[in-house]
Amino acid sequence: MFNFFGIQLQIELISMLIVLSVIFTFLYFINKEIKKADPLAKPTPFLTVGMVYYKLFKGLVRDNMGKKANKNYEPYIAALAMYLFISNILGLFALPSPTANYSVTLTLALITFVLIQYTKIKTNSFKGYLLGFFQPFPPFVIMNVFGLIAPLISMSLRLFGNITSGSVLMLLFYTFTQWVSKLILPFVDFNFIGIATAPFLHLYFDLFAGFIQTYIFISLTTIFIGIELPQE
Repeated sequence: MFNFFGIQLQIELISMLIVLSVIFTFLYFINKEIKKADPLAKPTPFLTVGMVYYKLFKGLVRDNMGKKANKNYEPYIAALAMYLFISNILGLFALPSPTANYSVTLTLALITFVLIQYTKIKTNSFKGYLLGFFQPFPPFVIMNVFGLIAPLISMSLRLFGNITSGSVLMLLFYTFTQWVSKLILPFVDFNFIGIATAPFLHLYFDLFAGFIQTYIFISLTTIFIGIELPQE
């Protein structure tokens, strides 16, 4: 928490602003590159990165959601992946990860939840959506309601739990190596063991785990929405 003109705000808010600034800067320069690009000339490296990124998520949306998926899902999924990945790896820069705050992961999962319900209503009509709670038999309504809420809870808790656990483990590791360093060289107040060994753990808990959690979240988002689309 930090104080901003008498208002107590969570420290993750600063990290969220940093993440959004990075994303908007990237999109701004990509937009400039696209506007001045010559279709007959070789694309610049920066433009190539943008094209590869776009094609990657266009393919992911089509594979998981089918050809009938609205093309508007593609920029949303691509932006969501960028936000999640940058947020997940902020620990590499000694910044608190926004996704280590449950209010953030719950909000992201809630957006997916709303899109799932919107797609289901659009596919089956509102009447069919309501009748679906009583399928295949009316007593199944309780289980169907729990099944409705399950993706919201599981997606938000999975992302929050994995990112938070990595942050806690790194904190415990630094605390332990600080104690060991002090034990070996009591006259030096420097965590030399942590500095030497922590990069390998950061590669796993921040970079690798951050990528995996990003991939899982966007994959579940596309799959859950794709299930509710009309069958091809």
